[in-house]
Amino acid sequence: MSSKRGMIIVLEGLDRVGKTTQAQKLVQSLRNQGKDTELIRFPDRSTMTGNLINQYLCGQTKLNDHVIHLLFAANRWEKFDQMLEMVKAGVAYTSAKGLDFDWCCSPEKGLIKPDCVLFLTTDINAISKREDFGQEIYDRKEFQKSVYEAYEKLVDKNYWNIIDTTNKTIDDVHDEILKVVHNRLENISKNISYLW
Repeated sequence: MSSKRGMIIVLEGLDRVGKTTQAQKLVQSLRNQGKDTELIRFPDRSTMTGNLINQYLCGQTKLNDHVIHLLFAANRWEKFDQMLEMVKAGVAYTSAKGLDFDWCCSPEKGLIKPDCVLFLTTDINAISKREDFGQEIYDRKEFQKSVYEAYEKLVDKNYWNIIDTTNKTIDDVHDEILKVVHNRLENISKNISYLW
C-alpha cells in the first residue's frame, strides 16, 4: 500500500485562459493512469453561497466588494473537507479591485494549501476575443490586467508553476501541465500544509 497522500492541484489564471479545458484534460489523463481524481470548480454555483455569487457575476445583484470576497471564501470553505479547491483565486480578483491584499488573504487562512498551482498565462488581448468574454462582470480587459498583477504577488516559486499558453495548442499546454504534475507527484510530501 502506498504511503503517499492525495495531491491538491489548482489551476489559476485569468478568465477564459483555458483553465476548465486543461482541468478536464488533466483529470482524464490522471484517471487513464489509474489515479483516483476529482475535479471541483470554483465558484461552485450549486451551493447557497455559490448561487449568490452567480447572481453577482451575472450582474443580477450588486454586492459590496468585501461581501463578495467573503462569499467566495465561504464557497471554498464549503468544500474544505474535499481538499481540492482553488484557494488563491479570490485573493487575486478582489485585491485587483483595490482592497487591501492582506485583508483579502485573511478569510483564506487555514484552508488547505495546494501542492501545485498551475498558473496559466496568455496575452490579455487574446482572452478578450474568446467566446463568451464579457458575459460576467469581471470580463473586462482592464480588470483582467489588474487581476494578473495581483496574481503576480501571489506566485510562490516553491509550488506555483507559470505556464504561458500564448500561441500554444490545447495539447501542447496539456503536455506541459502533465510534466509538471508528474514531477510533483513524485515529490509530494506526506504532510498537509495550510495557507498563511
